[in-house]
Amino acid sequence: MKQCNYGYYIIPIGENGEEAYEAIIPKFPKVHAFGDTLEELQDGVMAGIECAIEDLKKAGKPIPPEDKKSKFSGKILLRISPKLHEDIYREAQANMMSLNKYIESKLGTD
Repeated sequence: MKQCNYGYYIIPIGENGEEAYEAIIPKFPKVHAFGDTLEELQDGVMAGIECAIEDLKKAGKPIPPEDKKSKFSGKILLRISPKLHEDIYREAQANMMSLNKYIESKLGTD
């Protein structure tokens, strides 16, 4: 499968347990992609972007720069209330985890 060099958001749109997805591509807001599976969605995203790039080239318009994967260091700064900070710290301790690992587990990782 070809890799997409533009970031996009996946929105689950299936109902009643059906698998279905929509993609929003910030650098190509007019491109809409849908798929019954994540693989179909990826294919739709790629096809939509390729078509949009062709249209931009024909119109003599600039092509948005590709997203750089390396811009994500894994570090974020998050401001929360001191009380919430303490509560999360205590929960992390109770689960015998570092605060970072505990927050990561709560956010969900792939």
